This record gives sequence, structure tokens and C-alpha cells, in this order.
Amino acid sequence: MIQARLSFSRSSRRAFSLVELLLAVFILGIGIIGISALFPAGIAQQRQANDDIMGPIVADNAIALLRSRLKPEWFGTMEEFEQFERRLTPNALDNGLQVVHTYTVPGDWEWKRPGFLFVDVGITAINELGAIDIFSAYFTSLQNGGTLPVIDDANIATETITLTQGELPMFGIPYNSKSPLGCPVVLFSQAERSYPQVAAGAPKTKRPAFFWECMFRRFAGRIQVAIFVYRIVDGGGEPRDYVVSQGSVGASTVGSLTVPPLPSLTDLATAPFASWSFGGLDGLSNTPLDNAVVKTGLPTSTPGAIPPVDSWQAPGQWILDEYNTIHRVMVGRRTSKDATNITLTRPIPAQPPLAELFGNVFSGVGTTNGSIPADPGARFIWFMPTSDANGFSIVPVFVTVQEL
Repeated sequence: MIQARLSFSRSSRRAFSLVELLLAVFILGIGIIGISALFPAGIAQQRQANDDIMGPIVADNAIALLRSRLKPEWFGTMEEFEQFERRLTPNALDNGLQVVHTYTVPGDWEWKRPGFLFVDVGITAINELGAIDIFSAYFTSLQNGGTLPVIDDANIATETITLTQGELPMFGIPYNSKSPLGCPVVLFSQAERSYPQVAAGAPKTKRPAFFWECMFRRFAGRIQVAIFVYRIVDGGGEPRDYVVSQGSVGASTVGSLTVPPLPSLTDLATAPFASWSFGGLDGLSNTPLDNAVVKTGLPTSTPGAIPPVDSWQAPGQWILDEYNTIHRVMVGRRTSKDATNITLTRPIPAQPPLAELFGNVFSGVGTTNGSIPADPGARFIWFMPTSDANGFSIVPVFVTVQEL
């Protein structure tokens, strides 16, 4: 009897049907797809967290390196050169327009970028390809009949200065013309501006993850430096060594001169843009919903990616304005079809009526007249474009301003 029951029990068992098996596989697939969708987001979050940690570290290393090789007393005043400062707009290739920056207080000058060298001619111990020349010493020497080796004008990018007869030559960041050093020769190679620095001859797979660029200004008599930290993503194919591209967006030209390619400069006061004002879109601070919203002005009729020269609108972008205020884009634009307004992480601050910020009208060497104007809002901004002419993608990581 017992044996019969066991036999009956075995014979009554059956396997899974094909329908049940397919249903189980379908449910399992949905679960795997759902889990796998988390991986890209997790990788992006991990990369963002790494950027947030490493950005300040790279910037601190850059500041330490600059302080070890530069002295504040090597920087001069604009009055030493008795000239007005001019900067090119990003669209100068199209219309040749120039922007005249007004002075602040006597002795101060606004943000200026060092010159770049784009050919390794072997005149120094470092590789000059992609190096920055803080005071544009080689270009100044070339124009002034100096003793430094000649480098072709077309291979040097420097802030453009308009000279008139009788003025002292100065083709970049103002230097102390009364110093025995004259125009100091201070170069920082592309390798020195990378982190971590990779030894010569290292395997191609070991490449720096981060790079930095710098600007300088004299503010209230002190020399300040702005550090822009960014990460490079290669477009694919064989790994390549990164070097700042002379054709990077922002390298507009006048004659044989080019302005520094990085960081890029945009004049918000020119069409189709609009200056960033305290109070947001309507200029009223008591309407907080739009206080962190700014207009971009770019049309939305033609679909496509935002041009690199206008990539200050990209989500996560870091921006420095003329008042030393650092902004970051929270809700931005990736294509021209996106909304024309972008949202910053915090509202545009109101600027106090300080002469160091707005100054008086400059009327001669060491003299001023007029009165401090009202806050005009942020007009000039500097940022890292999202790509360069060599096909590298540029990821802005961090911006800081410190005293040299």
C-alpha cells in the first residue's frame, strides 16, 4: 500500500510549462533592465562626486605653484603704460567689434588672461607647446626689439592692447616696468598645469585627469588669481595627449594677434544676450521665483547643439563675472531647442557701490573724475567652453578666486 502511494505521488509530479518558463524569464528581464538602468546614473553621480572632491584640491595645487614662481610686486599698474584697455568680443571674427573696459580705481585693472605659446621651439627647458607666458614676455620682447628669442606672432595669444605713440609697450598682463626685471619671463608648461602630473615617457594609458588655467587682476591694490579647473574627455580612438588648442572658441583675432583661448570671454552686454541683473528677469528682488533666472538670448528656431562659445549655458557650468562672483548653472541648455532662460544655483547678488567695483571715469594718469555709477549688473563672464578645435570635450569642474 505504501509503495503504491509513493508510485502515485511520483507520477503526479510535472515540470514547468513553456509558458511559465517564458513568463519567469520575462519578469527576470524586466528586473535586470531596471537594475542596469541605475548603473549609468550611478557612474555619473560617482564622477560628479569625484569632480567635487578633486576640483578644490587641483585648484589649491595650482595656487601653490603660482605663488612659488610669481611675486605680487612683479605686477604693475595700468597707469604705468598710459593706455586704455581693450578686449575682443567672442564674435570679433565676424564684426571686428572691440569692448572698452573702464578703469576701477587708479592702479587696478580687470581680469586679464596670460598669453599662450603654441610651438615648441626649444628655447627653454620646458616644452613650450601649450605653455602659458604669464606676462607675454616673448611677444613683448618681439614687439619692443628685446633680446628674447623671436617667436612668430601667430603662435602667441595675448590680451590685445591698443597703443598710441609715446606709450610704453605692454601686450598682456601689466608688469612692473620700474622693476630691474623688466618684463618677467614666467612660463608654466601644459604638463605643469595638469593633475596628477605624469612623468615623461609614461605609458599612454596613464594620463592626467584634470587641467587648470588662470587669470589675474589687480583689485584694491592686491593681485588676485582665478583658477579654472576642468576635466578632458577624449573623443575616441587612439588616446591622445591633450594640449590647449589655439583654435579653441574664444581665440578671436585682430591682425596677427589672437586673444587667449582659455578661459573663454563673453560680453553679455552685446546682442543677443542681456546683462545679469539683481532681482532676476523682472529686476525685482521681492519676486523670488525668478531671482536666479537669467536670459540667454539665443534663438530657438534652428535645432542643434549650443555653440561652444555660448556653452556658459550648459548645465553644471562654472562662471566667473567681472565682480569676482562665481556662478554655477543649475538648469541649463544643451540644445537650441531648450528653453531660452537658464537658472543659476543662487540669485545674482546686488553689488555695493564700491569704487573698486565700478570706479570713476578715468581721465588721466593717476586722476579720476565723475561719480560711482549704479550697479549695471554682470556684463562680462569667463568660463570653460565644452569642447575645443581638436575634438576634446571639456568638463568644467571648479572655479576659485584667491589672493596671490
